[in-house]
Amino acid sequence: MTRGRLAVLVPAVVAGALSLWPGVPALAFDDPRDALRPCTRADLIGTWAMIRLGTAPSVRVDATDPYFYPYQRYAFSADRRMRHLTAQAPVGPEEQRTILSAPATITWSVDDRGRLLTRKTGAAASEVDACQILLAKISDPRSSVPGLPGDVLLTHYGEDGKPVARRLLRKMSGPSE
Repeated sequence: MTRGRLAVLVPAVVAGALSLWPGVPALAFDDPRDALRPCTRADLIGTWAMIRLGTAPSVRVDATDPYFYPYQRYAFSADRRMRHLTAQAPVGPEEQRTILSAPATITWSVDDRGRLLTRKTGAAASEVDACQILLAKISDPRSSVPGLPGDVLLTHYGEDGKPVARRLLRKMSGPSE
């Protein structure tokens, strides 16, 4: 890929990474590449709370599907095991302890492009999500909780290659692996 194509592609990717959250103000950067960077394995180790979920307008959201539950936790361990808890009500300390003590049914890794690869036990293939670290505060007028430096932006794509959902995750203090 030429340097010119890369200069056009990267700003488009950054703009696209935030496009599921309409109303997010323009970033105050001369170069949009300064706002996000690809995840590394070390970035993810620990326990994360989902603080925002955005879906593409074309996605039909089924409120009974745990994939879309408003409260989610991700626990990434150093030995590449992952636990994912979804809930319809806020997750308290007891649920937090439960997720950390439950047997892991998912393995995870981060590839050389910063994508999160997860595979459920028995699954034939990995699921792939774009994984980016926020390097600056990003505010959304629809949410009282801004994205902060260090937060993780996970983007899941459908079979057509278009974004389906984006999750903004924040690392939690307290019990983790």
